[in-house]
Amino acid sequence: MMVLYHLHNPTAPAFVTTCNICNNDIEAGQGWRCEECPDFDVCAGCYNKDGGANHRHKLTNHPCVDRNAQNKEARQMRIQQARRMLDLLVHAHKCRTAGCQYPDCRRLKGLFGHATRCQKRAAGGCSLCQRTWSLLQLHARTCKESKCTIPRCRDLKAHLRWTQQQSESRRRAAVNEMMRQRAAEVARS
Repeated sequence: MMVLYHLHNPTAPAFVTTCNICNNDIEAGQGWRCEECPDFDVCAGCYNKDGGANHRHKLTNHPCVDRNAQNKEARQMRIQQARRMLDLLVHAHKCRTAGCQYPDCRRLKGLFGHATRCQKRAAGGCSLCQRTWSLLQLHARTCKESKCTIPRCRDLKAHLRWTQQQSESRRRAAVNEMMRQRAAEVARS
């Protein structure tokens, strides 16, 4: 039911902060938050009663923010960062200059070097290899070149196509099964 509510009321907050003292919901901009504890919030009423004396850290007022604008801004920043990383990936792959001045080129080359030498690998839990793998997958999803020379790009694109085909065939099979069941119901009545 909550999914339906949020589909029909997209501007309603999905998660509401609750007061750790009285357990009432805190309206946006009406509460106080601990800077040190990750999940300690107090409503304005409880804060006004004891001034936050029940908590050992300093509480700060968290102002009302337009969450949609904040989410949109954060999304734009993530998109820009992803584009910069993809540009860096292409540059670092083609760059043969030892003292390259391109920001983070040497660091990304080091990341590739690590990925080739690592014994643990991404599947084994190596965070650097997982980062490299994620970047390569992101590149493969956005790459339009048929003869791309970025490592594993062609393999990853082929795997993405295969996964999409599998998903599409499962969807078709489900639709065909549903149509067969409906036809059987109509034939019975």
